[in-house]
Amino acid sequence: MRDLPTISGSTYASSAVNMGALINAGQGIGLVSNSAATWRDMGAIDNIEQYETLATFANTVATTTTPQQENKPMAVTRRLVQLFISDPNENVPLEDSLLYSGEQKLTDATDQELFFEIDIKSILEKHNAKRVKMVDKKVKERTEYLEAAKIRDLKMVVVNVAQF
Repeated sequence: MRDLPTISGSTYASSAVNMGALINAGQGIGLVSNSAATWRDMGAIDNIEQYETLATFANTVATTTTPQQENKPMAVTRRLVQLFISDPNENVPLEDSLLYSGEQKLTDATDQELFFEIDIKSILEKHNAKRVKMVDKKVKERTEYLEAAKIRDLKMVVVNVAQF
């Protein structure tokens, strides 16, 4: 698992926001406001004790999950995806930082399975041939070149264009 790149997901179109998921992620109370005055103006509370109770409840909800949520397996669905692999090092010029831009394809594979469908070894060898000739700008005293990138240094983004 150490040699896998950072894999992240993205969506092409806007989607509905699940507020319950945001609360469970610890962000729910911040979406409205943390101030007692705002809660009072909204009519949610009458005094500071009610605010403290409400804030305690919101923090409890934000930091706890139910056992059902933890055990629920991620359902694999059919989706239209596009893959991108990049070298996030700031010393790599912008035009050389995108190593792979795949075509859109219909799949039922997970993000990790999609990564293994790519011939990453040849892509990385080609990129490293250029990368080892690039100057590391962080070293000021002398001219030092970048080291060859490893798979774990790369960033892979899976863009979900549509789900079925």
